[in-house]
Amino acid sequence: MTRGTFAYVGQRFVLIALTALVVSSIVFIGVHQLPGNAFLSERQSSPQREAELLHHYGLDKPLPQQYLAWVGGVLHGDLGESLVNRGVRITPLLLRELRVSATLGLFALLFTVVLGMGLGILAATKQNTWIDYAASFGGTVGYSMPNFVTATLLILLTVTGFYAWSGGAFYEDIGWGKPEQVIVPAIALGLYPMAIISRLTRASMLEVIRQDYVRTAWAKGLRPRLVVIRHSLRNALIPVVTILGPITTSVITGSVVIEYIFGIPGLGKEFVNSIFNRDYNIVIGVFTFYAILVGLANLAVDLVYPLLDPRIRY
Repeated sequence: MTRGTFAYVGQRFVLIALTALVVSSIVFIGVHQLPGNAFLSERQSSPQREAELLHHYGLDKPLPQQYLAWVGGVLHGDLGESLVNRGVRITPLLLRELRVSATLGLFALLFTVVLGMGLGILAATKQNTWIDYAASFGGTVGYSMPNFVTATLLILLTVTGFYAWSGGAFYEDIGWGKPEQVIVPAIALGLYPMAIISRLTRASMLEVIRQDYVRTAWAKGLRPRLVVIRHSLRNALIPVVTILGPITTSVITGSVVIEYIFGIPGLGKEFVNSIFNRDYNIVIGVFTFYAILVGLANLAVDLVYPLLDPRIRY
């Protein structure tokens, strides 16, 4: 890494921290303006008990004081305490669930990038053949379906369908904790962005393989694999890498639905449950984590640019 790259990365980390703080502050102010709280059941049993809980969490103080106390905790890495699960600190809870979401997101991104680029390259090199038409049709179907529809269809196929076809001997065990339980939700999460990557890779490859330097490489008698990978693919990856930032963001945010459908104990499921339970401290914490993850994903994409094109420097 050059000195300029180190300076650029440092600036981006500061920007990510400020962005996370601004996003979480907006969410903090917004959720505290909503009617009701997590202690509705306590109100029915004892108004005094509700008052004690409000005092314990500092919710009986004016909003500016609550905000300053919360910002002070965030600067020390403390996102507070769950309003529903008493005594549970939010930061270690979300860090545990972040590992689950990161595992699911990593496999979904691998599926997205490897299969999407592979199909795009294959379709471009076999243009106007049945392979190209099949890959284009699959891509069209892939980005026409929302991820919750894909997840529902995959559950029907791998659970109900496999159970019926095998007579109960084989079917998908939905949940989390076993390596084989990652595959189906990762496909459901990565199918939509995979279709986009496939179409974009095909279009970019078709533009590059018509360039004069690629024709020269073919005329020199170089091996097809060398021409495709070294001369064509590297230059075709610039627009693909550009869209990887938004795609990574869509994978991160799309995990909210997928984790809830498949019962995966990650940030997405915790986010949905915290909304239903009015556990606003966890809602703020999950938003903060998502803001940081999106910022880091876009930073990683920016750092890949110089590896593909040496003319790009920071």
